[in-house]
Amino acid sequence: MEKKKGSVYASLKTSGCGQKSFYSVSVDSGIEVSFFNLQGDSFSFSHKHRPYTLIVDFCRKGRIGWTMQNGDTFFAGENDFLIHNAGSCAQSRVKLPLGFYSGISLSFDLELIDTAFLQKIGTDFSFDGIVKNFCLKEYSQSFAVEAFITGIFSNLQDENLQCVKPLFKLNCYSLLIYLGYFERFKHCKLRLNSQIKTEKIRKIADFIKKDLQKRYTIADLSEIFGINPTSLQESFKDIIGQTVDDFVKEIRMNRAADLLSDTSLSIGEIAHRLGYKNQGKFSSAFKQRQGIGPFEYRKRIKKIFCED
Repeated sequence: MEKKKGSVYASLKTSGCGQKSFYSVSVDSGIEVSFFNLQGDSFSFSHKHRPYTLIVDFCRKGRIGWTMQNGDTFFAGENDFLIHNAGSCAQSRVKLPLGFYSGISLSFDLELIDTAFLQKIGTDFSFDGIVKNFCLKEYSQSFAVEAFITGIFSNLQDENLQCVKPLFKLNCYSLLIYLGYFERFKHCKLRLNSQIKTEKIRKIADFIKKDLQKRYTIADLSEIFGINPTSLQESFKDIIGQTVDDFVKEIRMNRAADLLSDTSLSIGEIAHRLGYKNQGKFSSAFKQRQGIGPFEYRKRIKKIFCED
């Protein structure tokens, strides 16, 4: 299969702090598969588009928050997917709550699709439903994990590029047909988040990360940022992809691993810096996350460096 800059992303320009890579593969007339890997905080996207081009973005790893041209922000975590027309993201911004995103983008130019192929495989598929649901306006929707969609994208991995072209083609057309029956998976639609709410939740996450020694309750954060506790918890999970408690635990453990690797601080000092009442509670939490205690972790890291 030919790797090329496709009709959707041929003019793609990105800017932002971090690393990014992508390439596109032409599967059939009007159909392309693009593979994205992004690392960093945020990126801006700009590209030209044709009027009836439908895009399905599938998150393989990480998490993405995509603010479309009209200001709507959608989030997707692992195995979630986003459906929109190319006009929605012609001028858009991407933020990565977890610092990375690996995904697959499938684009269908509905004016160039081989309708004869659809007739050959015996389907009464019509483009009318897809055009109505996705292409008549700058429209986007994000959806949670859905078994059929996940199965389709599992066959569209970049490590399978040397496989026969018909495999990619068949999977792409299978997805297109499935989208024609939109009502089947409307139940897994994710909530839309306003840009104002998104920015507030990101400020809360940054606030938590600044001082891991302090332990904030939901009530504390609610009062500091002027947001209802229930709304805070729901929005935080939608946007960051984790509960506040899980987010704090992950940030603490990541920071602990860095301190154990890069400093000579005692385990007790590290526990104190990360807000643990005593070394024992810190050690138990670290072992639960890493599978080994902090002392053994530091010992292994030093051994690796010595061997190098």
